[in-house]
Amino acid sequence: MWNSIKTLFDKNSERVALQEPEIISAKLVEELPSAEVTEVANADSDESVFDADYLLTNPLVVGWLSTVEQELLFSALCYFTQYNNSVLDVGCGRADLYGYLQNLFQNDQIQYKGIDLNPNLIEIAKRKFINVNVESADVLNFKTENYDWVVGSGLFNLNDHPDMVEYAKKVIDQMFAVCNVGVAVNFLTGVPEDLAEEDLKALIVHDPGIWLNYLVEKYNKVITRADYLTGDVTFYILK
Repeated sequence: MWNSIKTLFDKNSERVALQEPEIISAKLVEELPSAEVTEVANADSDESVFDADYLLTNPLVVGWLSTVEQELLFSALCYFTQYNNSVLDVGCGRADLYGYLQNLFQNDQIQYKGIDLNPNLIEIAKRKFINVNVESADVLNFKTENYDWVVGSGLFNLNDHPDMVEYAKKVIDQMFAVCNVGVAVNFLTGVPEDLAEEDLKALIVHDPGIWLNYLVEKYNKVITRADYLTGDVTFYILK
């Protein structure tokens, strides 16, 4: 398996064209009441509410400032994912990764499952992708079959747990327990100097060196990428 991953790394290094994006910070996701989600998603002609596509397509809804940023994160997250791999997307939000994988592999039969704590986002995902396999669930209590890759983007950016580092370790451990090939997760490692104080307090910036040491010591086979977006790092933890 390790040699196969190394081969994929060499192939993908030639395939993927890296971009030089501007530094972009993660934004907070504002939860909407279920009734409002329904009203907005059905608003075909009512100008008093958001455009009907807003919740389905705008990157701000799921915490990113641009689609470019979101897809750069996805490209790193799925760097080793193959067209026939099954994927469990933890913290899937609106299941945008499902659409990304469909486009990447030109295949509408992706073996994908998404889970998210926020039922409103799951409702939006079902509206956006008619046949997507998603549900509202907590990964720490989620009983599931194994998937080839278990991935999570932006899971640990918001400072919304008493001890985010310990929470992240528990989540990664659970993800690793249900993967066949590996886990891919990213971490925020920097923010713009001009970031608003309110946003800064809501985010947690991680030390990639500390995380790398921890992951290697616990899981042994770990690959790191930090060449795709300033202020972010992705770890691949292999079985």
